[in-house]
Amino acid sequence: MRRITSGFALACMLVSMTSQATDAATTAYLVARDKAVAEFKVADLEDPKTDKRMQASLQTLQGMMQSIVGPIRLQGFPPKGSYYVDTLTDEEGYGKLDGVAASSSDGKSFALVTTVPLLRDWLGHSSDIPKPAAAGVDSLASVFTSETFYTEAFSDDAHYYKYAELPVTQSAPGVARAILFTSAQDDPAPSPPDGILVAVVNGERVVLLRKSWTTPDIPECAAAYRETSKKVDAALSAYHDSKLADKAKFDQYVDLGEKANGDFLQCYAQHLPGVAAYASLVREAQGMVDLVK
Repeated sequence: MRRITSGFALACMLVSMTSQATDAATTAYLVARDKAVAEFKVADLEDPKTDKRMQASLQTLQGMMQSIVGPIRLQGFPPKGSYYVDTLTDEEGYGKLDGVAASSSDGKSFALVTTVPLLRDWLGHSSDIPKPAAAGVDSLASVFTSETFYTEAFSDDAHYYKYAELPVTQSAPGVARAILFTSAQDDPAPSPPDGILVAVVNGERVVLLRKSWTTPDIPECAAAYRETSKKVDAALSAYHDSKLADKAKFDQYVDLGEKANGDFLQCYAQHLPGVAAYASLVREAQGMVDLVK
């Protein structure tokens, strides 16, 4: 009994030491990242030497990030990803979620891997994403169903529109959420979604995994959208008839368009469980979650 207790104590000590080392590495990364951002905020971006210094900083940060995250560990993906942050200045692509990213060998899937501490730090810098209500990992579930979260995390000049959530489970203690989505610069209605996106927390590891996928049309939702669109078109015509002078007509056109798109997405989510392809969509999403070990 004493031998077993000693072994258990040793295991706990090793876990604690590993956790402390990880915390130290994360703190060092965040300090180095913030220092680099501050440096390039006041740098002359037109100077070629500045770009060389930035690339050197990004390479250093990449090494620090890869030591924190470790290998990708997803079947069908390369073991070593790339640092997902590609700029340290306030320009397109700035503010991405800190992590390591990779595309699958078949080119159909993309994974972004980070950690809970890095995710929480990143969330603290965003004013638009709903904040977790508590400190526990379970509180991240609401974050993983937010369109704004994925839009800012991936930061690829497109909005991530959520059509519906898919029921998935995480076998190990943690969190798993799945949504059907489309990334676009304009409202996507009445097109169906074109991908599945899952977010999984496994221990301290966080994986965002998105995959291109053909999804079904829901005719009644498309038909309702076309009817609503007539009002949108009428508001736009009235605005043009005013020779672009009646701002209220333009505001009405914008509001009606947003409502038409929102109503379509709600309709899709409501009717989706009744379509024949629903079960296969849930299986595919669950299979994506199960990739995360």
